Amino acid sequence: MAFEVPRSPVAQLTQRQRLSLSLSYLVIAVGLLAGINQRDSALNLASVYANDEAGITAVHPARWLLEETGDFVFRVRDMSYRGFNTQIEVSTVAVGADNSARNVFDQLSLARAQSLIDYHVLGYDEYVLPDESSASSMAYSFVARDASPFLQGISSVVSGLDILIVRRGQAVIVSFRSDSRIYEREVSTLRWFIENLEF
Repeated sequence: MAFEVPRSPVAQLTQRQRLSLSLSYLVIAVGLLAGINQRDSALNLASVYANDEAGITAVHPARWLLEETGDFVFRVRDMSYRGFNTQIEVSTVAVGADNSARNVFDQLSLARAQSLIDYHVLGYDEYVLPDESSASSMAYSFVARDASPFLQGISSVVSGLDILIVRRGQAVIVSFRSDSRIYEREVSTLRWFIENLEF
């Protein structure tokens, strides 16, 4: 009695079936690449914000929430993150000849120490702008509590960076704040924002 070795399912396919299978894999791969490309394009969409009164034009991520009411010119926040929402806030201050960057930062710190929990200034540094000019920066941290009644007690350590740019007697303060766990990843958005800021 002869024993017959079963043929593999692939060997039983006809030439047409093999071609159809190959084309199916190709269509799936092209579809996946197109989907990834479309997702990246949607995430990288940008919106232009212009405020003629303040003389500021900025480009920000389109999916971020824009706010214009408050003691700032405008603020954008990334609402997709569950903890503290990464935010960029732009405000202006009139500066005189005797008003140094350190004085402006000290005034900011005094106001924040009264409203933010565990606010600490981490240091001052020089920030090089895209046009090779220099600005002043101040790094700080504070603790933010979630305002949701369902998440009471959950706190986030927030890292912040203020960049003070002085031109023509006007100081523009760009404040960047993010959850300290994702700060290093998110700071690239700040660099991109500064590159596209005009005033």
